[in-house]
Amino acid sequence: MKTVEKLYTYQDLVEGKLPEGLYEIVNGEVVEMAPTSFDHGWYELDLGAYIRGKLRIKGYTAVGEVGILIRKKPLTIRAVDVVYISKEKVKEKPKGILQVPPDLVIEILSPSNTYTEMEEKVQELLDFGVERVLLVDPRLRKAFLHKKGIVEVYSFDEEFELLPELKIKLSEVL
Repeated sequence: MKTVEKLYTYQDLVEGKLPEGLYEIVNGEVVEMAPTSFDHGWYELDLGAYIRGKLRIKGYTAVGEVGILIRKKPLTIRAVDVVYISKEKVKEKPKGILQVPPDLVIEILSPSNTYTEMEEKVQELLDFGVERVLLVDPRLRKAFLHKKGIVEVYSFDEEFELLPELKIKLSEVL
C-alpha cells in the first residue's frame, strides 16, 4: 500500500475536497487500496444479500467499500465490505459516508491483508461504537466475530448468532 503525503481534515470532507479513487484515510493520510478479486466481490454480494433479505424491514444493508467516519480529528475514514445499520439508529436510508456507528460490519480478508492491520481496523470500528465486526477468512474457512472485548471463532459449517435477531451458517450463504 502506498501512502500519499497530504493530510486531509474533516473540513476537506465537508467541502468535498477528498481525492477520487479507492482508499481509506487514516490519521489524515490517504492509504490507497488495491482492487479486490471477483471472489471477494462475490462474498460481499452474497453476505449483503443474505442480511438484506433477512433484515430489510428492520434496517439498511450496503456493500462495496462503504465509508465510515471513525474520527474527525485526525480524520479517519475506513472502507468496509458489508455494513448493516438498524432503523433504530437511523430513520432514513443513509447517504454519503456513514457518521453513525452501524450495528454490523463485515470484512472479507484478502490475501494481501495482515491480521495486524485488520485487528487495528476492527478495534477502531469497535471503539467508534460498531456493535459487531465479522472478519471472514475464505482461505481458512473461518469467521471471527468481534464484540466488545470478545472474539468468537466459527468454521463456515457452524451456525452462529450474527446479530441478536439473525443466525447464519456461512457454508449455506457463501
